[in-house]
Amino acid sequence: MTDWFPVSRFGGALAAFYAAFAVWVVIAERTTKAGGWITLRGMASALVTAPVSLPMEMLGWKLDYRRTPDMALAILICAALVYLLGASLASLVSFLLRGARP
Repeated sequence: MTDWFPVSRFGGALAAFYAAFAVWVVIAERTTKAGGWITLRGMASALVTAPVSLPMEMLGWKLDYRRTPDMALAILICAALVYLLGASLASLVSFLLRGARP
């Protein structure tokens, strides 16, 4: 690929784990019929997609946690952020282990 886009197996593994966990959380939240006098539906989905849902809500765009396309988009964007974070972390560790040589 190009130099501006990092290719990282570590970042890919982190993003895949995040996406699987986020999908599991959303499915579990949608299928659970628990809740007595208080129901916090959508809270787990909001927490698992917080890097996307919180800024969007501050801008006035509220995600509908019952709609699958909204959740899929939020999970996809968060997985991309996790990938970039993991790739950056792997690059930093590689740089530190290699030393600051040109």
